[in-house]
Amino acid sequence: MPELDDSVTPEPIADADPSSLDVQPTHEEYFVLSRIDGNTNVADLCRATGLGTEKTIACLRKLTEYGLVHLPGEDPPPSESDETATSTGDESSGAATDDSESKSTDADDGPGSRICQRFPADFDDYPFDQQLLEQSVELDDDFKREVIFVYDQIDGVDHYQLLGVERDVGRRPLRKSYFQMSKRYHPDRFYQKILGDYESMIEAIFQRVTRAYQTLTNARKRKEYDQQLEQSTAVHQQHQQASTPASRQSESRAGMKGDKKKEMAYKVLVQRSDEALEEGRFSQALDGYRKALSLKRDAQLAIKVASRLLEANERLDDAAGFARAAHKIDNSSPAPLQLLGRVYEKKGAVEDAIYHYKQALEAGGDKDQIRRRLTALEQ
Repeated sequence: MPELDDSVTPEPIADADPSSLDVQPTHEEYFVLSRIDGNTNVADLCRATGLGTEKTIACLRKLTEYGLVHLPGEDPPPSESDETATSTGDESSGAATDDSESKSTDADDGPGSRICQRFPADFDDYPFDQQLLEQSVELDDDFKREVIFVYDQIDGVDHYQLLGVERDVGRRPLRKSYFQMSKRYHPDRFYQKILGDYESMIEAIFQRVTRAYQTLTNARKRKEYDQQLEQSTAVHQQHQQASTPASRQSESRAGMKGDKKKEMAYKVLVQRSDEALEEGRFSQALDGYRKALSLKRDAQLAIKVASRLLEANERLDDAAGFARAAHKIDNSSPAPLQLLGRVYEKKGAVEDAIYHYKQALEAGGDKDQIRRRLTALEQ
């Protein structure tokens, strides 16, 4: 096995469930997993565990194979279970595996990549956000377009469509497709690059790809997900067939009740998140705010969250994400752009701060305040 680069940083895979594995990690592997925080590289991790370099790296490779950790440059070796489909495990599924593997292969970088062909919109006719395309970032124009295209549509496709595989896909081609996409959008690929608004978009794509892979490689979760897809399809077909005036009236009343429930849920989520934020439980608070914004596109809430994080000098990447969400909801207001300028200035990302301050100035922001900040930054 090739020597591992000890300067790379292993990352825990969000929502990975060790208890669902067929083979449970050893005590040493669990111990190494507990020390992985996404910031500590392999060399420091070997020192921190006290297990020695050889044993720590062996544990890391096993954790990667289990799907609990992403280790840049390390593709988990195919296991015996890779030769069969996750959902069935019989020979007919194995036949589908080879076919699915050929369908999951992506082309090279550029707008012609097969990744873009997985989405319903036509790439050539897509209405790209010109402001985003004109951002001065360290990405080529083709990749900018790809990121915008995928990010805008990512919530409109299921896990299978996202990974470019068939419903009866086996583990091996599923893993191959995942690693092609995860490497393409992994934050490590863009380390120390100026990304501007593309940073949060790329991260969102990476997280969504990871969530799809974790679901489809877990037999229980995959079965539940398939059932949800089938139910969703059945409900959609029933709605299409129910076209009588009486049914439409009933749907209208149900919709009104649903709106009231949604508004109530939104208020409860905001209240609980406010309390969590006051108590310093940032992860819980931000998760609640995101759920609230998924129920109601409220630019003022997004601005409030970003401002409070900025004032507390906590989770500045999340603050930038909420400010961008506010801009996406209301792109006519200069407030989110000015707030993004402040966040990037706080982070020390001078070029990004200047860019957003200038955008806020053009949108009608506080001229005196913005010009003072620009003068200070451009000196």
